[in-house]
Amino acid sequence: MVYKSQIKAKDNYEKNNPLKATYWNRKSGAKSFIYPKSGTKLENAINENIDLYIKDLTEMKIDIDKRLNEIKDSN
Repeated sequence: MVYKSQIKAKDNYEKNNPLKATYWNRKSGAKSFIYPKSGTKLENAINENIDLYIKDLTEMKIDIDKRLNEIKDSN
């Protein structure tokens, strides 16, 4: 059960820390694409387009590996 005070505290934190809130939001979105919740529209769309989903995940993995190398090389 989520209490109103918890919601208010979360909203206040996000208001006071917009960059962290943006970061967590985008991270959550990416994870939701990789691990869709059971019974959602996204899961149904993935099941209908499994070959495209596999292709997209493979491309994302390549992009992630490339980005990791860029970050490592710059430090």
